[in-house]
Amino acid sequence: MEYVVVMDKRGRIVIPAEVRRRLGLKGGHRVLLRVKDDGMELLIIDRIYGDVVAVFEEKFKGWKEEDHEASKLLGRMVGLGDS
Repeated sequence: MEYVVVMDKRGRIVIPAEVRRRLGLKGGHRVLLRVKDDGMELLIIDRIYGDVVAVFEEKFKGWKEEDHEASKLLGRMVGLGDS
């Protein structure tokens, strides 16, 4: 899918309605503009954020600070935990 868009005098471009519908973009969505040597790309930040949150929630499900190895070591160092 390719579109030619025109930049206005203030540097703004409009993402065509068909593209917004297809990508599920609505007003207020944040996008990342990544500048590359050969052009640029847009990434939907809200979608990336949701993916990252899902991964962290899965990886740290059931995790407790007091069970973390570094926390146990620190506790031993300051005399709070078992040795």
